[in-house]
Amino acid sequence: MIPQRNISLIANKITTATGQRIPETVIERDYVLAWFLSGLASHALRDCLAFKGGTALRRCWIDGYRFSEDLDFTLTKSIGLDAILAGFAEIYGAVRSASGVQFELDRKAPRQGHNSLTFYLRYLGPLPAPNDVKVDITISEVLCFPLQERPILRQFDEFDDLPVGPTVLSYSLEEVVVEKIEALSNRARNEPRDLYDLWYLLNHNGFWLPGMKSELMAKFQSRGRSAEDLLQIVDNKEERLRRLWRERLSQQVSDLPPYGNVFRDVRRALRAA
Repeated sequence: MIPQRNISLIANKITTATGQRIPETVIERDYVLAWFLSGLASHALRDCLAFKGGTALRRCWIDGYRFSEDLDFTLTKSIGLDAILAGFAEIYGAVRSASGVQFELDRKAPRQGHNSLTFYLRYLGPLPAPNDVKVDITISEVLCFPLQERPILRQFDEFDDLPVGPTVLSYSLEEVVVEKIEALSNRARNEPRDLYDLWYLLNHNGFWLPGMKSELMAKFQSRGRSAEDLLQIVDNKEERLRRLWRERLSQQVSDLPPYGNVFRDVRRALRAA
């Protein structure tokens, strides 16, 4: 396990480079999640869990991407909660032996919803105080693009004990794009990270939404919704997302762009779709 001073070095480097202070607890979580994924990569559960969401973007796709707080997966095979928790326990042991990072199931009872499993992991890493991370697993999901084998990115030189080479199953960037658009269409969801992630992928990866129309329609249909009123729903969220922009993202993005620019770019792309 890396020493605590490595976490402080990273925090200071980010502050010097951007003027933004990222909490050391956020950096530590980034490190321990990378170790958990390294453990998953060599366990049989790797073939049952497809990694997704903002944490997948950071840990498997984009160097220097925003920090993320949770582990999100989709089941690729039918497997029960007890088998998942038993597999996770084996991963905890392997990670502790390899790194000294300690994981355990949090005392909060796992929760099973209609199409989801949710539980929390307690961990003890380089910082003296323990912390926890939320795990969300979708039981059944319509995938519009093939899954990808992706390496676990180191992200910082100071994470120098992370193994190089392990891979996990991940959503493709295209799949993340349609997922984020679908998330923005959900009237009950107001997460600025959905807007940020979609903006980043559209601006840095050159996705052309009209060319993904059939996949977008399939994703919406799988959720029982229509894309016809997408722009109206997004417009109705504009002020709520604006109010939450810095509050939710300032500790995850060291160079957070102005909200107005991001919203305008995303709306323009959605209108063209």
